[in-house]
Amino acid sequence: MGRRLGDWRLGDWRLEDWRLGDYRGIPRGGAELGFGVGPGVPISLQRDVFWPFRFFIFAIPCLGLCDCFIWAAMSIRTLCLWLASLSLVPGQGEEEERIASLVGELWKSGTHLWDGGEGSEDFLAVLAEEVEMRALAAPGDRESLAGGFLVSTLSGGERNISGKEAVTKYFTSWPQLWCDGEIERAKFKVVGVTIDDGTVETESLVSAVSQDHEYNGRWKSRWQIVGKDLVLKEIVVGKGRVVKLKGGPLFRDLTLSLLPADCETDPDLIRGNYEWRQRIPGVFEPDQFGETGISVADVDGDGLEDVYLCQIGGLRNRLWLQQKKGSFVEAASSGLDILDNTTAALFLDLDGDRDRDAVLATAAGVVFFENKGKSGFRMRQRLADARYGFGMAASDFDRDGDLDLYVCQYHHDSRSGRETRGTFPQPVPVHDAKNGGRNLLLRNQGDWVFDDATAELGLEKGNFRLSFASLWEDFDNDGDQDLFVVNDFGPNNYYRNEDGKSFSDCSSFPGVKDGGFGMGLTAADFDRDGYIDLHISNMYSGAGNRIARQDWFHAGKGDELRDSLLQLARGNTLLRNLGGRDFEDRSRESGIAMGRWSWASLAVDLNNDSFEDLLVANGFVTGKEPDDL
Repeated sequence: MGRRLGDWRLGDWRLEDWRLGDYRGIPRGGAELGFGVGPGVPISLQRDVFWPFRFFIFAIPCLGLCDCFIWAAMSIRTLCLWLASLSLVPGQGEEEERIASLVGELWKSGTHLWDGGEGSEDFLAVLAEEVEMRALAAPGDRESLAGGFLVSTLSGGERNISGKEAVTKYFTSWPQLWCDGEIERAKFKVVGVTIDDGTVETESLVSAVSQDHEYNGRWKSRWQIVGKDLVLKEIVVGKGRVVKLKGGPLFRDLTLSLLPADCETDPDLIRGNYEWRQRIPGVFEPDQFGETGISVADVDGDGLEDVYLCQIGGLRNRLWLQQKKGSFVEAASSGLDILDNTTAALFLDLDGDRDRDAVLATAAGVVFFENKGKSGFRMRQRLADARYGFGMAASDFDRDGDLDLYVCQYHHDSRSGRETRGTFPQPVPVHDAKNGGRNLLLRNQGDWVFDDATAELGLEKGNFRLSFASLWEDFDNDGDQDLFVVNDFGPNNYYRNEDGKSFSDCSSFPGVKDGGFGMGLTAADFDRDGYIDLHISNMYSGAGNRIARQDWFHAGKGDELRDSLLQLARGNTLLRNLGGRDFEDRSRESGIAMGRWSWASLAVDLNNDSFEDLLVANGFVTGKEPDDL
């Protein structure tokens, strides 16, 4: 008998030594192959649901809600060139982007005057002798929030400082106006560049963090172009806000103290995606993106939440069971330790026996497992045509007593003849892409039979977008579950449930039709008016904001197209529910738009004041090129 792939260590086997069908994979009839990609960073219980290059899964009892997100790697340079190319005029925007890059580097040099790092000489060298700074005289009154938060507003432009020496002194000591500790990190994100007759005006989002303070504001600056260089003539500190946290950090990393001791040295967990791509044979078709996820649920029914880790093709999935003292042990034989590439997992009661069954989105299709108690899980159904399931959400939409499943398929089989980029589609058009995979509504008929009710119930319209995640919720308060689908590269989908018999497409509602790079969503009654509101995680792009606001960008093609492209780069969206019939976009007024490169979001009352707060995962991997995210 051939050895299972999971029994080998890296570099310890050859492909010809391995027998097809001899590992714990999902039977497909014929050669049994798993394929996919690997985890990007070491495992962390604290950060599992916040990793920027994994799926993020939040399982909610009864609804079985699952939010799952993935995004392809893209450098700032790529995005700049991509957006600039849409103007169809070669060369336009290049000077603005060169200046934006230079200004960003100069501000980075200036932040070392705050954090004590080396390299502030470049910033000091570009200060004009007659430079001026309009800045804060004193912080405003502090507002105390529950949970130890103090919030104060900093109003800019109240004090004028002139001359290089005076500006240098004030700029260096500026953080001391609102922070009594050392600045640990700071960043200027250039979001606007305007060139006019040898003068440049830039706008930057500024953030600075100390051990217990965080500042966020918007600054403007004026520069003089001297050849290829810049001279800083004026700094205007705009309105900002400082949040102070009393009592120490909100979260504590418990990873090493809770997971099994060998996890710290397990190559499956500590080696990055790039390393695994060099080692996993091509027969597994390892992708370059980290499309795997984590699910948290009480799998064994002991009242304690367990952790299930989805892995890339060639690495077995893990199930860790929580013990009474809070630590975790790996399940000896769960039936879920498959080697097929797995992107998402849901644990929910599908057969009405009051335990958690499992649904996995794998490269072999969407697979259903029955929970057999101490005997582990047994596969009961596999939908082989749904091989690109990313996000899954469950609900009893027809109120027949069992849970149904909605599956988001971000893309489709590249052999279909449609234009693709690697294993991901090239979005066409970029602001309203409709060449994604086909999403599925799987209706539970009992006895582990699920039929495709997508077209029958009116969900086929707009069903080929690049969908990341979906969410079931009663948005119109009529007693049944409506469906909201978040799409990448364009508008989202909102389907209103008509008493479980059909769905009405309400995607043209205000707020819904204004899409973005949608990656995740969470719902809560943020304003406590009795209707559930929505937060959608998108991507805030400084490059997109700079380029799409230029006068030359799509000049003469109408404001609608320009606005749609700018919307893609705007950032996160907060939709206030106006009675289930309309949504009002409150993103800018609420201050949540600038969430950086956002992924998962979670509505939760962090400070116990009865108002739902927002926790948003953001960031991306750091590439080898200096302008990579």
